This record gives sequence, C-alpha cells and structure tokens, in this order.
Amino acid sequence: MKHLKVHVGMRTIKTAIVVMAVLLVYHFIDRPAAVPALAAVFALREDWSNTIQFAKIRLVSNSVGGFFSLLYYLIREFSHHNTWMPIIIIPIFVVCTIVILNAINCSLGVIGGLAALLLISLTIPMDATIDYVFLRILDTFVGVLFAIAINRFGIPEDETN
Repeated sequence: MKHLKVHVGMRTIKTAIVVMAVLLVYHFIDRPAAVPALAAVFALREDWSNTIQFAKIRLVSNSVGGFFSLLYYLIREFSHHNTWMPIIIIPIFVVCTIVILNAINCSLGVIGGLAALLLISLTIPMDATIDYVFLRILDTFVGVLFAIAINRFGIPEDETN
C-alpha cells in the first residue's frame, strides 16, 4: 500500500486563519458569513504581492457580479417574484458577467464574479429588501479585505517562503 504524503503548507494555514477571522467577526455582528468567507478564500494568494494583484481583480469582478445581482433583485421585485424569472434572467446575467469581465481584460475574475452573482442572487430571501443585496455586495469586499489583512499582517513574509 502506498503511503499518503500530506503537506500542510503556509497557504493552507493562512486560508484557515482567514476563514476563522471572518467567522469570528461575523459571529459577533450576527450576520451570515458564507459570502465574505468565500470571497476571502478566492482572494487569498501565496504572498502579499499576488494577493494585492488578485484582490484588485476580485474587487472588479465582485463589482460586476454584484451589479448583476442587484439588477436581478430589481427585476425579481418588478416581476412580483415570478417563478420563471430566475431560470431566464440568471443565465443571461452569467453571460453578461463573463462578457464584461473578458472585455475589460479581467478574465481571471470570471469565477469570482460569477460566484458573487450566484451566491447573492440565489440566496435573496423572498421578503428581503434592497439593503440585503447591498450588504451581500459589501460582504464580498469585506472578504477581500480580510484576505489582504491576513496576508499582510498575519504571517511574516519570510515565514511563507
């Protein structure tokens, strides 16, 4: 039988720390942590410079995905929560998100932009107000800021190399 080699590297540790930090803060402010935790995991990279570079991409992609989730909410409200609406509108917004991110040379942000769009759009409660959507969009930015903070201040650069 082959032996399984397990390596727990510093990026793995930093990922766990950033998720723990998000969960801790969101526990105390009594808000759901799924969106910021995922945004933090997406943004965290192996070092400070790569995290900053990818955080910029994430901020742009979150903005595009967040815009379309806001537009989805408005259409959903205007259509009086029609059951057919998400089946048609969300795939159209997926295409729009991809096309826009590719057009602005942000193809590395497509997955993150779609994650923001889908996580926000598909988890909007029926009785939610527009504030809910804005808070989820804000949560994606908060997650990116957590990743930046953990990579900058959490573990010294020489420890990660």
